[in-house]
Amino acid sequence: MIRKVIVFSILIFLSAFCKAQKTKKIKGIGSPQKTLNPDTPYIYKKGYLNFDIVPTPVVQNNDTISLNLLKFNAVFSAMYTQKVMYDKFGKWTKELRPNNERHPILVWSKVKLFENKNELFTIYANGDESWEEIYASVLVFDENGKDCLSENNTNKSEIIRFFSEGIKILNNSEKFYKVYLDAIDSYKVNPKLKRLNP
Repeated sequence: MIRKVIVFSILIFLSAFCKAQKTKKIKGIGSPQKTLNPDTPYIYKKGYLNFDIVPTPVVQNNDTISLNLLKFNAVFSAMYTQKVMYDKFGKWTKELRPNNERHPILVWSKVKLFENKNELFTIYANGDESWEEIYASVLVFDENGKDCLSENNTNKSEIIRFFSEGIKILNNSEKFYKVYLDAIDSYKVNPKLKRLNP
């Protein structure tokens, strides 16, 4: 009899646990727009489905290091983090094209992200739109070159808030897109350079 009660209790627990797992749904931020892509059924205007901090391997001086990339998933535009930065700080400091690609990583050097702090940061803003995913992303470093999205960094939460709130309140100005398109139109891809990711 006791054995039946224990087995019954375990079955009830497992049933409840499985139901809780099935009903967990993520509600995005912003205005959802239906897509035809089953991998990304909705993208979000002035918003995102969720965000992640993803360890990303980067080759530096023949060594591979891991940097923390803040990704806003299922955004309406992969340029959202770039636009947040442009709207606040103007044109970027430099453009990086590690694989000789047409669309660069935009870098803002020595910017003061927070009004209440005198710290300066360097931001690498990028994103990607593919069949598998669409996201806008940033890498953030302090003036000493430390990764501000690492687990124990004291600025991590504020940085996440800065970009997540910035995406929600993006303005409708097309100025960033014009400046950006002028920059990529003037860039000539060097055919002699091999792409690392074909």
